[in-house]
Amino acid sequence: MCVCVRVCRGPSTPKSGLLFVILSIVFMKGGVVKESLVWNTLKKLRVDPGREKHEEFGDVKKMVTDEFVRQRYLEYVRVPHTEPVEFEFRWGQRADIEVSKVKLLEFMGQLHDQDPKSWSQQYRDATSPVPGTSSQRQSSQR
Repeated sequence: MCVCVRVCRGPSTPKSGLLFVILSIVFMKGGVVKESLVWNTLKKLRVDPGREKHEEFGDVKKMVTDEFVRQRYLEYVRVPHTEPVEFEFRWGQRADIEVSKVKLLEFMGQLHDQDPKSWSQQYRDATSPVPGTSSQRQSSQR
């Protein structure tokens, strides 16, 4: 099943919902976020990546770092010169093409009871008419 079809309009399955939450975090943080922030956020939602098996997702960490990365929704990159070793998640190429940033921003607005326009940088990025010209892509290429 293609997760992207569901994510573009909003999550309709648990798996696409999990991806939607993670992409929301990455988007709101400018396209790059430390792995620890993602795991801590998921723990607050009672999706603990440290558990052996989640009843809905199975091995959460494997799903996120292997499956979502393999599907190119996320990039999972080692942060250079860190001890202990740290990783970060980045907005993936497939997410750039298939995921509605406007929907992610609307989701965040509902969560925080805020107008999506109040996040001005993210709003500009989400409503940018030309894909690939987003500020997060430009800043990550510098």
